[in-house]
Parts: sequence; C-alpha cells; structure tokens
Amino acid sequence: MISIVYCTREHNQNHIDHLKKTAGHPKVEVIEYINQGESLTKFYNKGLKESKYDIVVFLHDDIIIETRQWAKKLAKLYDNNPEYGILGVAGTKFLAESGQWWADKSKMYGRVAHTHEGKSWLSSYSDDLVNRIEDVVVVDGVFFSVMKSKLKVHFDETVEGFHFYEIDFCFQNYLRDVKLGVHTKIRINHQSIGMTNDEWEKNRALFAEKYKDELPVKIRREFDGTERFKILIATEDIEKTIGVAAELVKLRHSVTITSTFDDKTYLKLKQKKIKFFPITEPLGYKMGDGVWQIQTPNGSQPSEDKKLYKINNVDFDVMHVDGVAEVKEYIQRFYPEIPYADITSDVEVDYILEEYKRILA
Repeated sequence: MISIVYCTREHNQNHIDHLKKTAGHPKVEVIEYINQGESLTKFYNKGLKESKYDIVVFLHDDIIIETRQWAKKLAKLYDNNPEYGILGVAGTKFLAESGQWWADKSKMYGRVAHTHEGKSWLSSYSDDLVNRIEDVVVVDGVFFSVMKSKLKVHFDETVEGFHFYEIDFCFQNYLRDVKLGVHTKIRINHQSIGMTNDEWEKNRALFAEKYKDELPVKIRREFDGTERFKILIATEDIEKTIGVAAELVKLRHSVTITSTFDDKTYLKLKQKKIKFFPITEPLGYKMGDGVWQIQTPNGSQPSEDKKLYKINNVDFDVMHVDGVAEVKEYIQRFYPEIPYADITSDVEVDYILEEYKRILA
C-alpha cells in the first residue's frame, strides 16, 4: 500500500511505532535510514529504489501525525486523483526568482501545526481544503508523498545537506509536467520551527542560478463557478456598500465589512447577516488601554493606551477596498498579504466577482 521513508541520526523505534499505529493499515512499510550528516537526496533516492510500494511518503523524524488511519486517506486521495504524482501538506502556486517558496504568502496552501519550547500553534496557509487538492509548483519537505510510477526525475544528489532538496526535486518534476498538489487530509505537528541557515542560503542561491531561465513561475488559479469567497470590504460609505454586500451573501459568499457605523447601521448589518467590525480596531487587532497585559521578552507588561496590537491572524480570500486612497492605505497596513480589489460598490455583482477571480488567478 504505502512505504514511508525518513532519516534520523539514531534508531528511533518509537517513531516507527507511531507511524505504523497512526497509518491504520497493515500494508505500511517503514524504511528508516541512519544518517549522520550526509545529504538527504542520497537516502531519499535509495528509498525510492528500495521501497516496495508505488506510494512513498517522505517525512521528517520530528513530526507527530495527528490524523488517524492517514495511510488509507492518502491512498484514497491518489485513487480519486490519479493525475497527481506528488502531494504535500503545504506548498505554493508561486515560486519567485529567489527560490523562496513563501515569498508570496497569498499563493500558499496547506496547514502545518508546530510545537516548540512548550508552545503549539497552527500555521494556516489556507482554509481547510476538505476533499479538494490545490495545484502547486512545489511542496514542503516536512511531509510529502509521491507516486513512483509518475515521477520523471528523482532527487538530484548534487543538492547537498538538508535544505532545498524537495524544492529542486518538485520543480524538476513540475517542469516535466508531473502534477503536484496540496491537501489538508493529513494533519501533522512538527516538533520544531523551520529556520534558515547558511546551508539553506547556499542551496537557495544555487537553485536560483540553476533555474534562472524558468523562474519565476506562477500557477493560475482556476474557477469553476462553485467557489465561495471570504471577502473583506473596507469602505468609507457603508450605506452604499450594504447593498452589494447583501447580494454577495445571498450568493453564499462570506462578507465582512469594516467601516464606521452607528446603531441603526449595526442593526441593518445584523439583519442581512453581514459580519462587521469597526475600522478603528481592525479584526485580529486589539486596542491597548493601559490595563490588559501583553507578553514581551521582558515579561508581562500593560498594553499602551490607544495602541493597536496584533493578537491573531485573519483569513480572507480577497479584500475589497471601496473608498478614498486614505482608506486603502490605512487598511492595507494591517492586511498586506490579502489580495485586494479596488472597486466601487455601485457596479454589478457579476463584475465584482469577475474582478475577484482575476486578482486571485
């Protein structure tokens, strides 16, 4: 059914047991390579050669798989989507000239949890994709799988060390028309944080030079008419915006308005099932009052009165800015990573949706 390949510095029976137990299928092969510092590409190629199943999973030795019976779910993904040769839990539709796969966070997809120094958090690069697979250019190496029979290229063993091996591998296959995708069917918790170092920078520079004639690359997002967008509308004239927002809600899009409003407008928004928040305290931020505490490297300290603090991330597909330049400049300071549409709200909804698609493509 599935072969699992990973490298570790010393034998780790607990990790093997965890992988087999969570996989939930008797036909799961675990191949552990003891690696005292050699390049991953050598061992991963060895894994491709020695594995007995067509589906091969490559993963780090410091992850916990939180999804039960994940092997069955992965096999089903390939059964239902046989056109894919490489699938990962995180990746991007855009690869910059630099080779840095997170250069444009709006083009990233997937979800990976992290635990470090007793703290855990979820890196949500996108919404839960449920049963959907998003086409990408490359996937992250923390956990990814391949269908051996569909690969055109194996790992390049000239890529030394532990960085950029998966980016080079994915991109070489992508350039040869192997289909890559990201899914959220399998949840993992990486027991560390991803950090760059001198080796990462060296391999990044080599990669960028190697593919300078092909980069940058961007996969256009395709729409089939079933999409439901999460929309943030920033406006200076909320009365003008309510009408178009209500139409978008009727089409089952999720709409949130940020502006200034009075009690009458508040009730109107509630009636039309439009979410909202005051523009003076943007969603994901909290206004300091000199009382509630913030955590700093020097310990807990009172928040500064009338200062905005970022307390969590927000999740929108597109930001619709309907207002003067000052409104756009103001709101973009808080959400620089959300693609934005500069559209007045007195145009047809169909036109607005087409603009969203053009911007997100």
